[in-house]
Amino acid sequence: MFTTDQIALQLYTVRDAMKQDFLGTLGAVADAGYRAVEFAGYGDHTAAEIRTRIDELGVRAMGSHTQYSRFQDDLDGAISDMHTLGGEYLIVPFLSYADHFTTPDQVRRLAETFNGFGAQVQAAGLRFLYHNHNFEFTAFEDGSVTLTPFELLISLTDPATVGFELDVFWAEVAGHTAHRLIRTYPNRFPSLHIKDMDDDREDAPVGAGKLSWKPVLEAGEQVGGSRWLVVEQDNPKDPMADIRTSFTNLGIIVSGS
Repeated sequence: MFTTDQIALQLYTVRDAMKQDFLGTLGAVADAGYRAVEFAGYGDHTAAEIRTRIDELGVRAMGSHTQYSRFQDDLDGAISDMHTLGGEYLIVPFLSYADHFTTPDQVRRLAETFNGFGAQVQAAGLRFLYHNHNFEFTAFEDGSVTLTPFELLISLTDPATVGFELDVFWAEVAGHTAHRLIRTYPNRFPSLHIKDMDDDREDAPVGAGKLSWKPVLEAGEQVGGSRWLVVEQDNPKDPMADIRTSFTNLGIIVSGS
């Protein structure tokens, strides 16, 4: 059963505040109840400076969204930063649809690259993940078979070294039921990105939309290998209020799941 200690915040949600006062905003996130965070860059601070701050706050680093270019150009540095922060996951947060997901050959090349990244990250004692949006679920033809880039990518990557951070909202936007995806691919989703969907199909604080969370959490616990529930909103209306709402509501859901 999940606990509130497994609820993290993706700090991209409060990116404007982080730009103004990185270390101070970490304090506000802790005040909202979060005992873990997922980074989206480190601002002008070193990993050591940030580690000192989160230790003061009693907050853990779950991992970090790390740009694909840094995996290509400075993977050793990204690994070193994560070791300093005490986190476990290095996550590619986004890739261009046109460059990586429009043909099966593109996806095959990407899977080979991910397998390489995954092996290097695992050798350093960490885990490699990929975070989806909706476009990975746009079907294409692979010979006589119709499938999605997501299906092809997950089938061609090594389960021992490559995991996925399933963004529940974006999967649902694409027309896929998140808990069914989790059950279709057991033990591939160490982290779940949690944001709700309003009536206009925009993201919303957890509990303020129409998604059903119990089956998602049950699937994550039972077969997904899920260890983290990471709250995120791409377009929060009131970021600090929204993260408090999400933590409170997700905490209630977790307690009753």
